[in-house]
Amino acid sequence: MSPLPLIWKLKRLLNIGLEKKLKEAIGVVDNVVMKMIGQRRKEMTTMTTSLNKSDLLSRFMESIEDDN
Repeated sequence: MSPLPLIWKLKRLLNIGLEKKLKEAIGVVDNVVMKMIGQRRKEMTTMTTSLNKSDLLSRFMESIEDDN
């Protein structure tokens, strides 16, 4: 945490320090989640029988049509 908000905003604008690491980490997490959603969507379409999965991702995917 920077002592001054101005320093934090400057780091964020220039994409340096912890702000750069944060953006990279968010990108990695986004990629992992999108792969997981793709795999689950593929499982849901290839299975002819209804899988009663009770995990949060399956429930959420059943309620929406758009993966984004």
